[in-house]
Amino acid sequence: MAFALPPELRSLCRRLTATKAEQLPALLPSLLKDLLRCQEPLSKPQEAKTSESSSEPAMLVHKLKTQISTLLNSRTTQGRFVGVTLVKAVVETGGWECLRTSGPWVNGLLTILQRKDPAAVKELCIVTIVKIYSLMYAYPTLVREIVTPTLTTFASACLQILKPPVSSKASKIPNSLVETIFEALSTLIPLFPTTLRQSASKIRTETRSYIAPTISDGAIVPSSLQTSSRRLAIRLHMAAAKGGDSTEWAKHLDGLIKTFHSTADQVFRAIQESWESTSDHLPGATLQQVDFDKEPQGGSTSPDQLPSWNGIYAGSERMIGLIDFIGDYLRCRTKVAVTIPVSAILDIIMRISSIMPPTHGREKSASVQMNPAVGREERDELWTVFPDIQLAAIRLLYVMIRRLKRNFLPVAQESLEQLLRMFESSYRLPEIRTMTFLLTTEILQLSGPTMAKLTVESLNLVIKACCRDLLGAAGHLKRPKQSASAAQDGLKTKSIAQNADAFLSNKAEDESISVAFSAEHISAAAALLTTLFTHVPQQYLSSALRAQMLRAAILSQNRDAQVASVLHPARDKSGRTPQVILPYLIRQFPHDESVEILRFNFRPIATGFRNDIMDIDETLIEDEPEEKPSTNGFSFERPFESAFANPRNVLAETATIAEAPASSPPARVVEPIVKAPNPFLPKPASETVTRSQEERSTVVQPPPSLPLKRKNEDADIIVSKRVEIDRETTTISTTTSASVPTPVNTLSQAPTTNDVGVDEESSDNESVHLNMELDSEEESDNDDDNDDGAEEV
Repeated sequence: MAFALPPELRSLCRRLTATKAEQLPALLPSLLKDLLRCQEPLSKPQEAKTSESSSEPAMLVHKLKTQISTLLNSRTTQGRFVGVTLVKAVVETGGWECLRTSGPWVNGLLTILQRKDPAAVKELCIVTIVKIYSLMYAYPTLVREIVTPTLTTFASACLQILKPPVSSKASKIPNSLVETIFEALSTLIPLFPTTLRQSASKIRTETRSYIAPTISDGAIVPSSLQTSSRRLAIRLHMAAAKGGDSTEWAKHLDGLIKTFHSTADQVFRAIQESWESTSDHLPGATLQQVDFDKEPQGGSTSPDQLPSWNGIYAGSERMIGLIDFIGDYLRCRTKVAVTIPVSAILDIIMRISSIMPPTHGREKSASVQMNPAVGREERDELWTVFPDIQLAAIRLLYVMIRRLKRNFLPVAQESLEQLLRMFESSYRLPEIRTMTFLLTTEILQLSGPTMAKLTVESLNLVIKACCRDLLGAAGHLKRPKQSASAAQDGLKTKSIAQNADAFLSNKAEDESISVAFSAEHISAAAALLTTLFTHVPQQYLSSALRAQMLRAAILSQNRDAQVASVLHPARDKSGRTPQVILPYLIRQFPHDESVEILRFNFRPIATGFRNDIMDIDETLIEDEPEEKPSTNGFSFERPFESAFANPRNVLAETATIAEAPASSPPARVVEPIVKAPNPFLPKPASETVTRSQEERSTVVQPPPSLPLKRKNEDADIIVSKRVEIDRETTTISTTTSASVPTPVNTLSQAPTTNDVGVDEESSDNESVHLNMELDSEEESDNDDDNDDGAEEV
């Protein structure tokens, strides 16, 4: 299908022809926008040479390519800059049709790279060449025709740029250009390792001063440049001979580990270490070569070794750089399978975590022992830089667990212990807390549900720090109170300046303060709080600690943590869940979908105290397993007539209960338990009992009756009447209390005398408080029993 010629192509050619090269950089944004809209004519197959019979789009495309070639060979820097930019845009837009004709452009770009052009032009030139090489990787013919002949020239040009200037007057190349070269070579080595194999040794030499820089180098290396140089050094193993990739990778990593231990022997010489290596390294052998009359030093001038360093600060920077370099080895991908020396890497972590800096209030036995041959100044410098070394070790553990994932499980418990040991001594630093939160989250997600109680209790300090940081970030952290005491550390009061404002009642102390943390810190703390609810056995957390976690989740408005706390409630020994924050969650997130699902579907099994109304049936079963449930004073095992057929027996039982000791505790009056009525039985009328005690009368509404076993199916329950007991008769009525919801009648618990002829103890005694109307044939018997003291109304 024929396509319409885009007007941008004609306008682009006209503007490139009519505008001077010096003015083109200002028009570059609009030129690139027009060029990106010409994808269809640029990607259409074109003839090698145009003629008068060629179509207009083909002639315009040929004209555009000619103008770009002219700009690449321009005498002005502005023209060459615009030409390089247009080459990159045309190659990305036109695809294979523009790639197959880009050979002359590649040669022009290499020529510009070898000139003394500004760094910006060289950076753009390097990026364009790498883009062309990367796009050609999918076409073996183009690789053979264009990439292979020119790639060696490109590597040599890059190495020539990295060489230091011969004259001191010449300016040093900027770090941005060095980083661009490292990134370019790091991108091309995995694609064309065989072609770049001959330049691998030279490339490694150029990266040595940027991998682990120190203050002894006299230059500042940005962290991005350190990362790019490490990535390039790691990928150099891909340029090894066939089959030697994994061997080369393991060899260099083993050399880094040995270099770290030799550096640590110098930096930690002020400490008498109790660490025992699990690898072949012996710290004592190196300590015998340490000269305590000189500063700690290391490194070498050899091209295969890292540069020299002197002093504790430089040594600590070298150690941190080596640890980060080992982490980059685990982070970068490889073409072949490699064997990670987990034991040797954990040996590094163990050596650092075994050192406990001296802190105020800690016993001397818990801290490390110092070497008396080292001066106080060096020891102070060591404890100053030691938290940074611990931070690097925690980062290395984090990289390991992210790389190994479930394969990290065998060493998860040991790593957690080492992490907590380092956190205990340096948790005052926000960076330490951030990495600890991240690493603890990963470990809990891996092995949290299977942790023992002692392991969970060891996380208390981390949990408290997490909650405190979340409260501080949300502005709910209490302001620390000022001490009004003038004496400190045993010094005399006269030698200390007193704060007079501390004696005043300051309301500002009751106010909350807000603490500024980085977004990464807050995110790590929030993720850890959620994980503590989902992956930690809640029965191992103390109630006070879990309450602090819930408070932090609510005040920081952490939805995920609140939802997790509802889905993973804490239960006490009796199986109750006293802490449910679903109302707070619904109030904060009324329109959230997950909260709505919890609102309409979540039902806690049991909440509140043990005698709560929600578990009344369970309490009955647990408290009285021998007795069977009774209804209205009738037992299911006794005949229906025996319960209330003879009113004389009922009044006799009433008199027996009246003779109970007066020392028995009074009954508690409780609201009745309302249960669902049985649709298969007629609804009984309200039944009340009037009790007279100490010239007072109380009317109690007992619970509704349960279904009964009836001897005669045709017998109906007739409306009952109110019964008044004589003032002299003291009875214990069936009542319920707000704190004791069990509907068990207290009459069954009162002591009974032996003179009453009752064969078995049952709940029939409860029927004394009810006057049930009997059938018509039994009304005559009820009239004869009125002389016993009961009066019908």
